[in-house]
Formats: sequence, C-alpha cells, structure tokens
Amino acid sequence: MSGAPSILCSICTENFQTSDTIYTTSCGHVLHYNCIQNWRERSTECPVCRVQYGNIQKLFLNFDENAGGESVMNDLQAKLDSYKTGMEKLNDQLSETELSFLQLNEHFTIAQEEINLLKGELSKRNDSESNFMALQKQYTEVEENVKKLEAKNQDLFSQIEAKTKENQLKTLEISTLKDTMGCMGTSAIGSDSILKQQLKIMEQKLRHITGELQKEISISTQLSIDKMKLQSLVDQYGAAQTEPSPNFVNNIQEQKPVEKKNPKPNEKETITNDSTHLTSVVIKRFPSRHISYPLIDVIVALASAIQVQLSPCDICDARILENRSKNHPLPNVVSLFVKFQSLQLKTTFLSSKSKVKNHPEYGSILIYPYMDDDTNSLFHYAKSKLKVCGFVNVFCQNGQVMASKGRNRRAKLIHIKSRDQVDDMLSSNAESITENTAKGIVMLQCFTDRNKSNSSMEGKEASKDESDLKHDEDFYARN
Repeated sequence: MSGAPSILCSICTENFQTSDTIYTTSCGHVLHYNCIQNWRERSTECPVCRVQYGNIQKLFLNFDENAGGESVMNDLQAKLDSYKTGMEKLNDQLSETELSFLQLNEHFTIAQEEINLLKGELSKRNDSESNFMALQKQYTEVEENVKKLEAKNQDLFSQIEAKTKENQLKTLEISTLKDTMGCMGTSAIGSDSILKQQLKIMEQKLRHITGELQKEISISTQLSIDKMKLQSLVDQYGAAQTEPSPNFVNNIQEQKPVEKKNPKPNEKETITNDSTHLTSVVIKRFPSRHISYPLIDVIVALASAIQVQLSPCDICDARILENRSKNHPLPNVVSLFVKFQSLQLKTTFLSSKSKVKNHPEYGSILIYPYMDDDTNSLFHYAKSKLKVCGFVNVFCQNGQVMASKGRNRRAKLIHIKSRDQVDDMLSSNAESITENTAKGIVMLQCFTDRNKSNSSMEGKEASKDESDLKHDEDFYARN
C-alpha cells in the first residue's frame, strides 16, 4: 500500500499518488485534475463546499513513500496473528470433528450390530409366522373333522332313538302276543303253532334289532371318545391361535381386566363378573360404507332408523371388532361393539331390532346381545354337545348360558356354568342309555326264557292229552 492514506480526492475518493496531477480550487479544496475537469463540465460550484470558484491552481506535492510503512506492517502483523488464531481454531475444530467422526463410527458399528440382531429376530419371527400359519391350517382341518364327526354322531343318535323306539314297539308287540297266547290257552293247536312261529320271528327280529342297537351304541361311544380327543387337539390349536403374531404388534386392542380365580376348587363357573355384557350389544354385517367417525354418531343414526331415540350421551363406547391396519382397508361388512349407559337402553334397542329387516340401507345387519369370549365359547360348546341329551333349546340370557329340553315356558331351565358341567351331563346321558339298553336286554332274555318254559309245559300237556285220547280210543275199540 503506497501514498498517504489520509489525503483523498473528494470526487473519486482515491488516495493521491506521486504520479497524479493535483489541482486546488479558489476555496482551497484539493482534487484530481481529471476529476475537476469532468466536474466543471456539469457545474461551476465546488463539489465539496458548493461555492462558486473562478479558477483552479495546480499543486506540486512531495510524498514520503515510507510514511505509512509502520502502520502497514502493524496491519499485516495483526492480520497474520488473526490468521494464525483462525488456523488454530480450525485445527481445534478439525480435532473435534475427527473425534466426533470416531464416535459416530463407533455408534454406526453398534447400530450395525443391532441391525444384524434385529434381522436375525425378524427371520425367527417370520419362521414363527410360517409355523403359525401351518398350525392354523391344521386347526381348520381338525375343526372340519370335528364338524363331520358331530354330524355323524347326530345321525347315529337319531338312528339309536329310532331303534330304541322300534325296540319298545317290538317288546310291546311281543308282550301283547304273549297275553293273547295266555288267553287262548291250548284250545287251538294250529293257532298256537302260528303264534309260536310269529313269536319266534319276533324274537329273531328283536335279537337282530338288539344287536344292531348294541353296535350303534358301541360306535357312538367310540365316536364320543374320538370327538373328545379331537376337541382336545382343537383346544390346543385354539390356544396356539390366540398367541399374538409379530405382524400384529401395532394392532393391540383394549384388553379386558383379568379376574381373580375363585379360591373354591369345587366351583367351576366361567362367567366373569364384568357387567359389560349386561349393557352391550354386537351389530354384525354392518355395511362399511356407512362407517364414519365418531362411531357413536353412526350408532345414533342406526337407532333413529329403527325408531329408537338415542343421544350420544346414551352410549359409553362404540368400536369396530375387526383388526385394522393402514395397508388393508375394512371389508365390505364389519362387526360393531356398542355399550350403552344402562340396561334399559340396551333392552329398548334390542326390542326394535326386527325393524331393521325392511330398511333399504341397514337390512343386512344382525343385532345380538354381547357375550364375552368365555361365555361365547361355553355357549357354542354346550349347543353342540347337549343335543344328544335331548336339550333342543340352548340360548344365552343376560350373559348366562341356559338349556332346556323344550321350547315352551314350562320347560325346566338349567344354568350351564362350565364345560365340566356339560361333560358330566353327557356322561350321565350315556350311562342312562347304556343302563336302559342293559335293562332291555335282560328283559328280553327273561321273556325268551319264560316263553321257552311255557312252550315246554304246553308240549308236555299236549303229549299227555294225546296219550289220554289214545287210551280212550283203545278202550272204545275193545268194547
């Protein structure tokens, strides 16, 4: 940097150099010659003080080239120090950056190891999912076999009932024939032979029917044993089915509170103390096109369609029972769970459910009282098992499973509390059938022995009569 930095041209604001041509105005201001000439073409006033000046005068100035050297050196030294300080800061930043890089590299290595572990767990979970699907398939096959066995068992039970009735009719017919024979006595030998022949035929039929009945009972008993084994497998696969899949971790729903077990070992009731079933209903086959949120407004609209006046305050909870995910939309029809504020509201809603059949939008839906998982499982178990015992009416009332042998109001109702109670009823029914069959066989054997005894006695009497008649003929011949 050369020249005196404190002496500047007021027009171009550049420092005066030794080689510059310098002029001054009559008012005393110093300017470059070229600058003042250009300025005078535009104005006759001084560019600094704006005073009219008449002439300009050239100046001859001598500059000391070394006058600003020390300040320049100081400036350069200051800049050098500043640059050194900046370099040190940059070196410190570089060291910190390298340290951060090493730390990040260490974190990256740890994260990579965690990723590998997670990949291994994911592979195991995928294998578990495949095993679960295989178990699901086996469970479906076993369930179909159970249904087939139940149908076959029902057919066999019907056949047993028919054979039992036929056996009773044949026994009654034999008894009637026996009474007829007793009344007729020995008056007509030809008729007696016919009756004996008919009796033998009836006894043969009875033995044949009894043999078939015993075979049917044996088959039915074996089927019951096979069915119990299959039911055990079904329960095992059902337990495997209820385990949560890793793909459904984000679909966790509200869980019911686990109730404490009854400390009394003899009480096997499975009905929970939760009062949810008292005020709740389940709406099945509800069109998903009518689903909107909040769901309570959807229930209020449905109630209005079946002429039930409800407000959002009358409903405690409403939710969709199907599992939902972002990648899979809702099916065409869904099931809804609705909990009311009171039992009266639930009863009113259920009493109007028949009105929904003729509705153009909601005609496909079905409305049922809500049953928890335990009650629902017990209901289906009792309904499928107790038919063979003659319980034609198995239903759920106020969260309790009830059964009766008739559909009229006078039929005795039995409260079904557990699966063990159902199994005990089945065992009692099987024992009763076996006992009745044994009694029938014993009665048949006694009746057969008695008929043989009567036939023997009648044969002796007939021989005696023939002998007496022969002696009489000989007597008359001699005379």
